[in-house]
Amino acid sequence: MIAVVTGANKGIGYHIAEQLLPSVTLLILACRDLGRGAAAAKMMMTTKSEYADKLRVMQLDISDSTSIDTFVASVGEIDVLVNNAGIAYKNADPTPFKEQCLPTLKTNFWGTIELTEKLKPKKVVNVASRAGKLSQLSPERQKQFSSDLKSKDQLFQLVREFESDVAEGNHAQNGWGNSNYGFSKLGLIAYTKLLSRDIQANCCCPGYCDTDMTSHKGPRSPAQGARNAVMLALPSCSLNGVFISDEQVSEW
Repeated sequence: MIAVVTGANKGIGYHIAEQLLPSVTLLILACRDLGRGAAAAKMMMTTKSEYADKLRVMQLDISDSTSIDTFVASVGEIDVLVNNAGIAYKNADPTPFKEQCLPTLKTNFWGTIELTEKLKPKKVVNVASRAGKLSQLSPERQKQFSSDLKSKDQLFQLVREFESDVAEGNHAQNGWGNSNYGFSKLGLIAYTKLLSRDIQANCCCPGYCDTDMTSHKGPRSPAQGARNAVMLALPSCSLNGVFISDEQVSEW
């Protein structure tokens, strides 16, 4: 089994990779910063040295199409893609809500999907979040993303509509939530369910973990959070089109 884990140089991504390593023939740590990726691999080898020949580090910035194309051309065919890379603005960040929208969606939604569609793995695990729950939307919007959602093109149009409404400052009155991060993960969950019609695809919430993204406020260890993605990535998993939280199927 050849597996790719994005955002693998730290936090939950690092622990996903570490836990998957014994079960693969090749594991690719896909990291935006190659130096940090190499440092992560070196750290991993302090406890997993017997798997050194299974580990490879490659540069990948999922917000950059050129980087994605270079990565895909170099990697070739893979079995499992764990889309862990993502960004989240801190609550105290002074960047206006409107200006946070496009960068957040570019990485967490559009970039993740671009990599997935171009890499064409046999199995996909998308690291999402409980913040992506349907309840952030109005009842009408919830239907658009669930029972009424028939195609990726339809989903992409809805996401562009959100981006446009945020830019115009009328997203709340049009039934959208008030979290760019939460919406990016909602879109990713919806994409996962559509993708599961063609290949095995699932998504998960690692929980509120002690990572840089949470400013180390989360009570859960990243190693524990990583188990949600690992269980979905292993060959023994037969689940498809589900959202996992606390290592069990959860309602979206």
